[in-house]
Amino acid sequence: MGEQPQIDIEALLPPRRRIVRDIVIIALISLVCGPLVGLFVFGEVRGVTLQLSLGTGLAWGLSFAFVSAFIYTAWLVRHVTKGYHRQVQARKMAEFYRATDGDSKLD
Repeated sequence: MGEQPQIDIEALLPPRRRIVRDIVIIALISLVCGPLVGLFVFGEVRGVTLQLSLGTGLAWGLSFAFVSAFIYTAWLVRHVTKGYHRQVQARKMAEFYRATDGDSKLD
């Protein structure tokens, strides 16, 4: 078998600026929506309106942030995997066309 060229994984990731922007958006949404959902859930269960304490709000916000981080990580893995498979397929097609044109690496 021949030597396989290495694929640059860094090129498969989205730009750093987009990743940072996504993380900031996830953090802001988690810290706003987490406490609101926490109030709604606990208020509906007990049938009363609850006061939001700093600890409760922070706990629900962090819970949302953890769930969002897992989802975002899964999306990044899927994005990199799809890009990797596209590059491998492109390399295989280039090898095929080179082989059919007579410029095989085996010659």
